[in-house]
Amino acid sequence: MKEIRTARELEKEWNKLKEEILSRPLFVDNSEKAKDARKRKCADSVWEFARTYFPEYVASEGAKFHKEWEKIRLTEKEPILLQAFRGCGKSTFFTLLDPIHEIAYGRRKFMLFSSYTEEKSERFTGRILLELMYNQRLKNDFGEFIPEGKRPAMGDFSVNIPGKKGSTIGVVAVSIGQDPRGFVHGAARPDYVRLDDIQNRKRAKSRKFVKESVEWIMQDLIPALAANYSCIIVATPLNTQCVAATLEKGSDEIEAVKTYKFPAEVRGKPAWPDFFPLDRLKRLKRTIGSLAYGQEFLLIPIALDERIFKEEHIRGYQPEELTAVRFAYVFSWTDPSVKQEEKHCFKATVCAGITNEGIIYILKARIRKESIQRMVDGMYMIYQTWNPSYMFFEDNGGQAMLATVLDMKAEQEGYYIPYRPETATINKDTRIEATLSAPIENGIIRFYKQDKDQKELIDELLQYPDGEYKDGPDALEGVVRKLIEAAKKKRAGMPYSRSTRESSAVLQGYE
Repeated sequence: MKEIRTARELEKEWNKLKEEILSRPLFVDNSEKAKDARKRKCADSVWEFARTYFPEYVASEGAKFHKEWEKIRLTEKEPILLQAFRGCGKSTFFTLLDPIHEIAYGRRKFMLFSSYTEEKSERFTGRILLELMYNQRLKNDFGEFIPEGKRPAMGDFSVNIPGKKGSTIGVVAVSIGQDPRGFVHGAARPDYVRLDDIQNRKRAKSRKFVKESVEWIMQDLIPALAANYSCIIVATPLNTQCVAATLEKGSDEIEAVKTYKFPAEVRGKPAWPDFFPLDRLKRLKRTIGSLAYGQEFLLIPIALDERIFKEEHIRGYQPEELTAVRFAYVFSWTDPSVKQEEKHCFKATVCAGITNEGIIYILKARIRKESIQRMVDGMYMIYQTWNPSYMFFEDNGGQAMLATVLDMKAEQEGYYIPYRPETATINKDTRIEATLSAPIENGIIRFYKQDKDQKELIDELLQYPDGEYKDGPDALEGVVRKLIEAAKKKRAGMPYSRSTRESSAVLQGYE
């Protein structure tokens, strides 16, 4: 079915959509026995209901997280924030299939659907109305939901409850901000609420809109609902201060809303491999850029003015530039991620050099999910290519394991690399921001942007601090800190270096 964004578009396409629905094939067996069997089979499963009565909506194999939605939809007496990546079917499930399932089985009394404008909200109720009026499979098994020949308003209508003569379910579309105190259907308060499309990019940047939207949801809407209400807020976070992000984190005025997150990738593996395989996700990332991909598909909100590392500050270089560069020091730093709680993290090694003028070039990065043995192999390859004076590694847990592997590798190769264990005593985020913010913003750190591993490093920087991984920035911080410390000592006269230069030129741009 064609994607409809507003009630106006839905009204314009009404007849065409009506014909699409009417053209769907009917059941072959329409005996009472077959009807009862189908209804019993679908009673407790929205997905089974969809496969039976809306087969075009579930053409592809569902994902594991779709089954989790079946449990989430049953939550009552507390609001739920559900964040899921674009294209995963969240709106179709929570604002079309689930509500029609509840209507068909007569389980609710009064339904509210809300978006940031009433016209947007009516898109959801209008799609429900279309199906209730013209879906022949539904009507065949459950009966008439809307009296024949009537065309109710898309944003406010009553639905006959099958098998309960005289009983109806109210369905109403409202905008965020509309006074909910008068929302009643007969004697019933709303017991089923779905909020979707709660903000757009422009509104999400308005502190006034965000504050008013959050207050309306938590202070106006929730208290106006029935005791056994179901309220699910479907959203994708747009920025770190948007409505979805504020509801997730909470504030001084409100508690954090219970949140479920469903990104397109989980630890580098696609969450829905049949419809969004890894190669498709990689193409999307290349097309829309890492920041937009992180926001739309990994659910990482884009920071506003306070974003720590900005794309325009990531300065690149080409390999041929290095032929004219003389390095004062070349070091590497490895974040081995060997502790149990870090088993799904990247192992990161970053090798960099600082010039006589204080410019830092990232010569090689190796940021991969791999074994300790493979990581050590990578450290040796970096040593053979760039010959760093010291190869530091973070030894906060798991040092003995890494030392054993390094000893085995040295025995195999016939020599030791100049590794040095270092223990971090300062919080990781504090170190990353303090060490890297100014050099990156001032263009002092240069990256080879065409390298695959350095691309991963840049992505982690741009998504910091909300991204899933910080291993690359952590390793970068370590090597940059060590280079700066060495250059400062050189400027003070120690240690001695054969490199001839004006010591006062070192660290130019840091002060």
